[in-house]
Amino acid sequence: MRGPKKRTLTPKAKAGAPAPEPEPVRPFAVLDMGASALRLVVAEAAPGQPARVLEEASRGVLLGKDTFTSGKLGAASIEAAVRTLEGFRRIMDTYGVVRYRAVATSAVREAQNRDTFLDRVRLRTGLEVEVIDGSEENRLTYMAVRERLKDHESLAADGALMLEVGGGSADLSFLCKGEPTHSGTFALGSIRLRQNLLSWNVGHEQRLRLLRRHVHNVVEDIRREVPLGQALHVIVLGGDARFAASQVLGEDLPKEGVVTVARDAFLAFADETAALDDEQVAERFRLSPTEAETLVPALVAYRALIAETAATTIVVPEASLRSGLVLDLARSEDGLGIESFRKQVLASAAALGERYHYDTAHARAVASLATRLFDDLRAEHGLSDRDRLLLEVASLLHDVGIYVSLKGHHKHSWYLLSVSEIFGLSRDDMAVVANVARYHRRATPQKSHLPYMALDRETRVAVNKMAALLRVANALESDHLQKVKDVKVRTEDDTWVLEVEGAGDLTMERLAAIARSDFLTEVFGRRVTVREGGRS
Repeated sequence: MRGPKKRTLTPKAKAGAPAPEPEPVRPFAVLDMGASALRLVVAEAAPGQPARVLEEASRGVLLGKDTFTSGKLGAASIEAAVRTLEGFRRIMDTYGVVRYRAVATSAVREAQNRDTFLDRVRLRTGLEVEVIDGSEENRLTYMAVRERLKDHESLAADGALMLEVGGGSADLSFLCKGEPTHSGTFALGSIRLRQNLLSWNVGHEQRLRLLRRHVHNVVEDIRREVPLGQALHVIVLGGDARFAASQVLGEDLPKEGVVTVARDAFLAFADETAALDDEQVAERFRLSPTEAETLVPALVAYRALIAETAATTIVVPEASLRSGLVLDLARSEDGLGIESFRKQVLASAAALGERYHYDTAHARAVASLATRLFDDLRAEHGLSDRDRLLLEVASLLHDVGIYVSLKGHHKHSWYLLSVSEIFGLSRDDMAVVANVARYHRRATPQKSHLPYMALDRETRVAVNKMAALLRVANALESDHLQKVKDVKVRTEDDTWVLEVEGAGDLTMERLAAIARSDFLTEVFGRRVTVREGGRS
């Protein structure tokens, strides 16, 4: 996610002057390295227009089969992947592609030798591949779904489950009126499950029972994090789900569009297909051996998750990680960056806060004051809009550690946030959020604090700046009474004057802010004083 692009006004052309030549539309590309296949999309998008796909290419390469069995990518799979990417690079060069985004998901993410693999890709093809985590997968897929289901009732409902069972993992997002409040990535990928099946030296029926039991246990864990039972609609994605929907409907699904399938019919097809062994699946549906091997594990996972919901129908849109990547790149040209996803990130953060029974009014007040300080001091701290969002999330959730214990709750906040997922935020983002929240009180960052020192130098500097702002904002709200309504920063000589406005006697708030401003002074080298607005 990028910050919004600055827009400039162009002067009007003089009467009779020739109109300026429009900017040429330049193709761009996205590459997706999944657990079972590598895929390329070349597209173009004129400003303000939807993207138009110029060419698509894919090749099956079972990277996940190696990773989920041995923990490493095998030599044959690496060579097959590199050769495929060399072919993709030639296609990109044919179109004159300069701008692209290449991503790899769970199969590469979990491989012990992923750095060696990515280095070989770079040297042979010149492509820089980004390994993304589950939260970024969810964000990109959600973009595609939201675009495809713009006016669909499922995005207006109080509860909808967005679900995709991929090769390596299952990605879930729970939506409330179209906004993601819970999301996660879980070890329910079809290739991963298939490799587990092969380790059980028993017959098909026994394997199926063991598979269902394993999936059931994982779904039990998912229920603790995602309110599956509150989902009135289910939105399913992925090739296996689309195949099942086409079989239930008895027709090929449209390339673009949305179809709806009866829940009971979908579950019945999943049960019927699961009873077949690999050879029977391949023969009945005329599938390749690779496609047949993963269909049953995928359908068992889909069935278990859908059965937990209250949905009566299943929505199947044509949307994927790749279409989300295309949309993301196209919109970045229009300057639609992090601000377009701020609402979703904050909705997910609020849902996490509610899980830990946070003080909503206090959290929002602290977040408002912290971001107000951030905005007034932009020229001093030099942080980005993305950092502003991370500060806002850390401010909302700084006190969640009280759920564990009031004593030392800042440390408990760090732990809870470090192991939590918030829609749209990566693991690196969550490490920043957790550390900023950790330092909202008590000790400031120290070299002996290992989670802080695990961050790179640039990130530690950013954490220091954000934590210094949060400490002052929290001090202004130390009584949890929302007495301070606003704060402004005035510069007088070498001193920052924080002018606070609010209701009632603000003496305690002023004293608390001055006491907690020591870190602000340490980080920025400015003395700090606090006074009520309108006074000198």
